[in-house]
Amino acid sequence: MTANELISRSLKTIGVLASGETASSDNVADSLVVLNSMVDSWATQRLTIYAVTRNVFDLSASTQEYTIGTGGTFNVVRPLSIQNASIILDKNASSIQKIELPIRGPVTVSQWQDVAIKGTISTYPNLFYYDRAWSAGLAKISVWPVPNNSDVQLVLYIPTALIKFADLTTDYTFPPGYEEALRYQLALRLSVEFGSQLDQLTYQLASESLADIKRANLGDETLRIDPALKTSGGRYDWRTDQVR
Repeated sequence: MTANELISRSLKTIGVLASGETASSDNVADSLVVLNSMVDSWATQRLTIYAVTRNVFDLSASTQEYTIGTGGTFNVVRPLSIQNASIILDKNASSIQKIELPIRGPVTVSQWQDVAIKGTISTYPNLFYYDRAWSAGLAKISVWPVPNNSDVQLVLYIPTALIKFADLTTDYTFPPGYEEALRYQLALRLSVEFGSQLDQLTYQLASESLADIKRANLGDETLRIDPALKTSGGRYDWRTDQVR
């Protein structure tokens, strides 16, 4: 689906276009701005993100801080969050012999503050801190302890949002449910832009289609509890605050 097709469908949904009509270039340009603003907003909602990508980055000896974002040391889209992280002990090992070990993080601001000697040197880091400060589109990753070699790699598991539509003609594909959610959610926003009145069914479709993709993206994470709070042989039910 191209941005032009999506915009045309949404404009027909709100009654700006009739069947067989073509939108003016001004209307399409305005709609593309609204569409990309919506996609940008979706990037802040974890449940509109369907993919967690595994990204492997080289670490440098005696280097603690790395920029992350487009054009940064870690050259990926600046993440809103980082779900998990690991280290690869020896990047020069054969692919079947590489060892990947989970590390702590991203630690909180308070936990990073508690690291008293931040320049501690060791063979491998065992935690990292994600500083979301915005500097020319870049954030910052700090690892601790600082590795004393360049053989170690950092693996970041990053929820990766939809990218903005670069133009009107590039054909994009989406997981099941996204085309409908994009169409009706865009229709809601364009109705404000063009001053159109929507019927109740359109609002319902917009709500249901967005809820559908959020349910699909909910994932299978389980609720955890400190074992010290459980009695032997029991299970904690978070709904009733009881151990059974």
